Amino acid sequence: MFILRLSRQTVLSFRNLSIGSSEVAAPSAFANDRWSVLVVHPKVRWGSGSASVLKQADRQLEEAVALVDNLPNMNAVDSLIMPVDYNTKRKAVWASGNLEKLIARREAARATALMVNVDALSPSQQQELYRIFEVPIFDRYNIVLATFKQFAKTEEARIQIAIAEIPYIKHRIHALSSKRLHSRPDILHIDSHYSDIDGDLNEILRKREQDLRKELKDVTRKNVGQLGVRNSSDAVVAVVGYTNSGKTSLVKKLTGAASLTPKDQLFATLDTTRHLAKLPSGRSAVFTDTIGFLSDLPMHLIAAFEATLAHVKSADVIIHLRDISNPDWKAQEEDVLATLKSIGVTDYVLNERIISVDNKIDKESAFPTSESNNSVRISCKTGDGMHELIDVINDKVTMVTKCKTIRLRLDARSPVIEWLYHNELVVIEPTIDGNYLIFDVVMNESEIGRFRKKFAHLKKKNSQSVSL
Repeated sequence: MFILRLSRQTVLSFRNLSIGSSEVAAPSAFANDRWSVLVVHPKVRWGSGSASVLKQADRQLEEAVALVDNLPNMNAVDSLIMPVDYNTKRKAVWASGNLEKLIARREAARATALMVNVDALSPSQQQELYRIFEVPIFDRYNIVLATFKQFAKTEEARIQIAIAEIPYIKHRIHALSSKRLHSRPDILHIDSHYSDIDGDLNEILRKREQDLRKELKDVTRKNVGQLGVRNSSDAVVAVVGYTNSGKTSLVKKLTGAASLTPKDQLFATLDTTRHLAKLPSGRSAVFTDTIGFLSDLPMHLIAAFEATLAHVKSADVIIHLRDISNPDWKAQEEDVLATLKSIGVTDYVLNERIISVDNKIDKESAFPTSESNNSVRISCKTGDGMHELIDVINDKVTMVTKCKTIRLRLDARSPVIEWLYHNELVVIEPTIDGNYLIFDVVMNESEIGRFRKKFAHLKKKNSQSVSL
């Protein structure tokens, strides 16, 4: 049975809050079980619960199948679209006639589990569907959370996954304690061992979440010094996009980071990595690669990755990478922008500091420029368009960070020269004018201020042109 476990180990960690957070994150529910899954997309035909006009039901079904097949112990043996009216809030989701068709389809496919392609089923829906189909029932939350557990590599990611689980467990514990729902913990994907815990489990979970958030803060603070950010003047360029749009490939292409290994896989990246690169202006920029976005996820699952996504809110520039070869790229763009807004990215940033980049133009299915809002078009695979993109990034960073090109006429013995080289501000070697060297350097407001303070005495001597 697929269970978001409060395992014996987790129970002990709740009782003894000093145990490390890596023990709290539930073990993968797929470690010992293999599932043949019937994937069903409930297309809402009309009403307020219907999907965006940009979303095609067949593409949504394809994505759900990909999510299931992304897990090593799951295999989508069959899939179909089964319409519903108005919304998916009905206790059994579908009416009796469609349920009979699904039962027959499951039996024909010999499926041992059912995946309903909605963000999250309620406890009563899981209970009712289990009663009807007599197999485990999954939703997108279950599958995505299990995927996160499967591919998380760092303590930061594992802690955030543990935080994301707690609201789910709380909700189901509350449902089990209600007299209206007669169910088993395993049907709701939580372990029966929670009943062994003495005291108020909700309070224990609240305290545990508090401790996890404190531990996450400590781990995040420790990681900041290990991620290659040199100083506060480095511009931060956050690369965001739908999962598997090519973000890691782009960061590797821009920075040459040998540590990055792009994979053609959903949620291949769950941890923020930062990589330093020089722009043509001579400015340093830190490019961040992070978790991909996905449609129809519960907000608390996104919120749990607040530490991972924090850099996006504070970034100087955001690159929105779109897989232009995907027929659903417009719907994916809509989901990414909605997610950015949900984590606190303002309309001003979206209008002024975002660069839209269309990737995978080398594929035959890539859509033409006229349909892509005048974005920069590239191929991380072939390198096409990369020079144009670098120029666009350079111009955007220069504008956002308020950099200026400064001309300095310096005596060859001037201490300013050593300062310029030490701070890596010299991109173009100086020209010679008699006994003087002429430097053209790019500095932001902060650097100009430090320069003025450090070399104010030279201006007074009036022996060289150093005033700004």
